[in-house]
Amino acid sequence: MATPRSRRGRGQKRSSALTVQRRLWLISRFVRGPATPAELIADARRTFDASIYPPNALVALRHDFNALRNEFLCTIERQPDGRYALTDFGRLTLLNLPDEELEALAFLVALFSEGNWPNGPQVRSLLDHIIALLPHERRASLRQQQAVEFELPHSSSAVDQQLLARLRRNLRRHALRFLYRSTFSPEPEAHRVAPVRLFMRDGHIYLEAYCYSSPHQATVGKYIPYRVDRIIPESLHVERRVLPPELPPRRLWPLRYRLSSQVARNRDIALWFPNSTVTYYPDGSAEVSAQTGDLWQAEQILLRYREHCRVLEPAELVEMIRQTAERMRALYAE
Repeated sequence: MATPRSRRGRGQKRSSALTVQRRLWLISRFVRGPATPAELIADARRTFDASIYPPNALVALRHDFNALRNEFLCTIERQPDGRYALTDFGRLTLLNLPDEELEALAFLVALFSEGNWPNGPQVRSLLDHIIALLPHERRASLRQQQAVEFELPHSSSAVDQQLLARLRRNLRRHALRFLYRSTFSPEPEAHRVAPVRLFMRDGHIYLEAYCYSSPHQATVGKYIPYRVDRIIPESLHVERRVLPPELPPRRLWPLRYRLSSQVARNRDIALWFPNSTVTYYPDGSAEVSAQTGDLWQAEQILLRYREHCRVLEPAELVEMIRQTAERMRALYAE
């Protein structure tokens, strides 16, 4: 007569598999950040179910910590605020990147190591998490990588990260009012705008916005780039009314400029503006046709060419550059 097979062994096997799964989940949970024992247990039960930890959950969690330390050589430390943090993955550093991707990682580390980038702190934290998952020998190899160096301008003032987050949440959603430290006034100015996008240029973060009202009539009804570090954070007010789905159309100017043969003869010129097309001439010079929605920015860019660039249109930009050249002549005439 056959003896009934005991189910006890299967139960132990299932319990052991769940324990391993739970401990590996703890590793991924620690990647998100430190946590108290109560938070770890609650998160585990939300991820799995209440049975993932027995009634004496704190004792089981302590066993999990010891197992991770002993079996995988993980370093789990208690912080002064009572939270626990995984400071070294031990043998669980499973992200063994190939050389090409390690080089790309070194590039990102070099790019975000300095500068006032949007989301800069979050990107640096993300890169730290990725590096922590590398085996020790790959981390050493990463430090030896010769990444491309960047020579970018840095702002002398820092952007308020909470202000930046509030601006980002309200892009194309709500009108904003704020006080702005303009270069045209010694006192902060009141502006009311519809925020469109955030972008970075020449080391500064800008908010591009449609201007509803400001002390300068010339800016009203236009899309204006506001330097975020010049917005007074505590003055920002978000209006409750939702913005219309479509904002007024942006004015675009046709742009044409001629570059001398000294900068164009190699046919490798930079195309700074949207919809750029280039016509090269036998003498080595080039004519660029494009569009711009910001005459001030266009002037800043094209003045970099100094005497090697002549703007042909629009007439407004030609006049702006003439006035700038005259003011510079007067300045240096002294």
